[in-house]
Amino acid sequence: MTRVLIVDDEFVMAKSLARSLTQAGYEVEVTTRAEEGVRRVMERRPDIVLLDLKFQEMDGLTALRQIRAFDPSVLVIVITAYGSIETAVEAMKAGAVDFLSKPLDLQVLRMALERALEADRLRHELSYYRARALETAEGGEIIGQSPALQRVWSLIDKVSRVDVGSAGDLPTVLILGETGTGKDLVARTIHRRSPLARQPFVEVDCAVLPPTLLETELFGYERGAFTDARSSKAGLVEIAEGGTLFFNEVGDLPLETQGKLLTLIEKKRFRRVGGVSERTAHIRIIAATNRDLERAVREGTFRSDLFYRLKVFTIELPPLRARGDDIRLLAEYFLDRFTKKYRTGPKNLTPAAMDALLRYPWPGNVRELAHVIERAVLTAEGEAIDLDLLGLGRVPVPSGPEDLGLRAWADDEWNIQQIERRLIQRALAITGGNLSAAARKLGLTRETLRYRVRKYGIVPPHKVDALS
Repeated sequence: MTRVLIVDDEFVMAKSLARSLTQAGYEVEVTTRAEEGVRRVMERRPDIVLLDLKFQEMDGLTALRQIRAFDPSVLVIVITAYGSIETAVEAMKAGAVDFLSKPLDLQVLRMALERALEADRLRHELSYYRARALETAEGGEIIGQSPALQRVWSLIDKVSRVDVGSAGDLPTVLILGETGTGKDLVARTIHRRSPLARQPFVEVDCAVLPPTLLETELFGYERGAFTDARSSKAGLVEIAEGGTLFFNEVGDLPLETQGKLLTLIEKKRFRRVGGVSERTAHIRIIAATNRDLERAVREGTFRSDLFYRLKVFTIELPPLRARGDDIRLLAEYFLDRFTKKYRTGPKNLTPAAMDALLRYPWPGNVRELAHVIERAVLTAEGEAIDLDLLGLGRVPVPSGPEDLGLRAWADDEWNIQQIERRLIQRALAITGGNLSAAARKLGLTRETLRYRVRKYGIVPPHKVDALS
């Protein structure tokens, strides 16, 4: 809720104005003395000050300069019955964001308040995006036609079409997948295809920001909250207002911050660091991680209540090795993209190079493939990119079931059910019985894998339910 401080010596008029603004949804305080107004700004940190210019003791322009010196982020709208062009110019030079003459028209005042708030939000948003532009790699698009990716597209389409009017009422989304599978790209795609597309998309990189800076970046801070806090600053929560706040690698959030994120999701309220009053936030939360959050909950490093609050709508991304011919499509996409970016002229992958790309296990997934193609484009002398330019090292050559880790098969075991059963057994053995991790390795959803475990009788059904 926007907090407004009215500083005006006409008490009756100020109280009447306060009632009207309160009915319009603002949180309003009133004082009739300029000195008191400056003190309340220092103590209460209002969002907007409506400041008269004529007082018996301190004049309004002096109060305006003191407020701006204390905290330049406070928005001040000057109101006066003695308006003139010279006075307006002087007030604007001193830092006022608008100048209104008495008697006030309530509709005009509300428009001025909304205009000032929107301009301030855009200023913070522009500052954020300028900073992000310096450190964020160019975006991309989701490429592929494999069944595994089609299942992901189906989920993206379903959650993107949900429209309940307010960003804060949209369901949270949890995106799971190995490093490099494109979790951030899926989050941006959901936002871009949703009713919030014209609103901000703000990313919080939980793995990069140190714990000491994470909360100040996320929630902002008040002047004096710490040694270098010379003025108040809006955090990423405020910048994302009305849009999407994306927590990349949410599994790395410190426990203390996890509790504050839970409050933000459930109550839609937060406090700036060093602040005493709560602020409201209407934002959609999307989170992503490559960690096994269920295991983290068991180990006590991730809050169970936050985990269940985040996983309202879950999307599991398949690893690149489970996407079949998507590798070919992605390689051709990156080849076109990087030859255009570096203006190298057309290049092509030789059959041997493409075959190696298709057989390579891609532990770094799509991100690794992009880096491999980019390096090959930069190092290739001619048009052809052969196997030696890929730098993949030893690529496994499939010669039979032993390359799947399955040896000494009998002739009667060569059928798809036996192969599938043994693959599931091996995946569960590798992951220590962790159903979620095994599902990711196999490119399946957790529920699909659970069904197949029951189907093949790999473990008793009651033990399958206990697997995580």
